[in-house]
Amino acid sequence: MEIKLNLIPQYQKDEIIQANRLKSILRWEIELTIIAIIFFSLLFSLNYLMKFNLEAQTSEFASKQSKEKYESIASLDENFKTVNVMMTLDESIQKDQLYWSRMFDKLSSAISDGISVNKLANKNYKVLIAGIADTRDVLIDMKDNLAQESCFVNVNLPLSNLAAKDNVEFQIEFDIKEECIKNK
Repeated sequence: MEIKLNLIPQYQKDEIIQANRLKSILRWEIELTIIAIIFFSLLFSLNYLMKFNLEAQTSEFASKQSKEKYESIASLDENFKTVNVMMTLDESIQKDQLYWSRMFDKLSSAISDGISVNKLANKNYKVLIAGIADTRDVLIDMKDNLAQESCFVNVNLPLSNLAAKDNVEFQIEFDIKEECIKNK
């Protein structure tokens, strides 16, 4: 059997107990401080990750918006190109358009009473008029009126058409100047 004798005075025993308590309290404070440091470092790292994800999402959203704007602008650009092609085509068609009504206006002023036109034909800028004139003089006047018109050139009335004096069947050919029936 062992006997333990405690020869330490009471005030030293109290000091030892207080020292042990102080050591326990210090150890707990150190452990709690370490736990708090680990907890706050986790919070800071989570905060950093959340900011990084937010920046990535914001950047992706901005790029998606700019991509949509770019696609919208590209679509509008394609529409403008299509409209421009159509306008160019329309302008070229209008530029090459022949306005035969101008020729008819000039022709109606050149044809006098006593002439009936039975046939009117054209090929490119060459016109053929066939019909019947009451007299040879009326037919010659019509030929002279056509020759005086600035839009008609190379007016040709064959002499064989002038053989009869009354009820003269005729055919007159002439060329029309291009600028008279086209827009400039």
